[in-house]
Amino acid sequence: MGAILFLFLVIKGGILLTVAVGVLSVLAAVEVGKIFKKTGVDVRFSLVLFFNLALLAGKAFWGQPAASGSSFSSGDWLALVAFTLLFTSFLLLMGKGITQANLISLVSHLFILFYTGFLFVYPLLIRQLTTPYGWQLLLFAFAVIWGTDTGAYFIGSAMGKTPLAPRLSPKKTVEGAVGGLVVGTLTGVILGLFFQLPLFWLVGTGILASFVGQIGDLFASFLKRIAGVKDSGRFLPGHGGVIDRFDSALFSLPVVYYLALFLLR
Repeated sequence: MGAILFLFLVIKGGILLTVAVGVLSVLAAVEVGKIFKKTGVDVRFSLVLFFNLALLAGKAFWGQPAASGSSFSSGDWLALVAFTLLFTSFLLLMGKGITQANLISLVSHLFILFYTGFLFVYPLLIRQLTTPYGWQLLLFAFAVIWGTDTGAYFIGSAMGKTPLAPRLSPKKTVEGAVGGLVVGTLTGVILGLFFQLPLFWLVGTGILASFVGQIGDLFASFLKRIAGVKDSGRFLPGHGGVIDRFDSALFSLPVVYYLALFLLR
């Protein structure tokens, strides 16, 4: 059922995909905010959620530069939202004195905006690409990501002996990471060839997206280790939260987007 819904949203695109990504972004922001809360950071959830949605809405509907005559780019929108969040956060916190805790709170708000707001925009940016079709690139990206996760799990379970990052994720192994990279790349290449995408681009992008995605997985583990939690949330019972499900995608999708933007158009 979940796979069918995913395919429908990716192929359909438009407002339905935007709403789905917006929901995931909000849930992810709450999860990361709770992680920071567990470490004693003062996180203003209403503030973070409002600016996350503002960023997502702007990037989805007005973020791309117009074909001609537009002086407002997606980078301008990100800068405006980030500045307004920093300004508002400071106004709310300046009455609490000059402390390291307030500085950490300010930085945490900006981090949540970037990690769960800005990075969640990339599925929409990829979907908006027209040469080649964005939905094909999005399916390719997730084929690499899920192929990497699957390959790393099974090959790591069967052959893994060398710890990859024992302090962050004790069960991950070098053998599993290499196996995941190979399986993820091959999965993406097979699907991409079906879409008639260039082989050289598929191989190079698949390798980079798989590698960077595994770094994204370790980065999420780093955040959870700081707070002493196993899962980021309870989005899917037995499978963790939104961050647990999309940690690799948050790092991989920008790679796919920029390599497609610069090399395929």
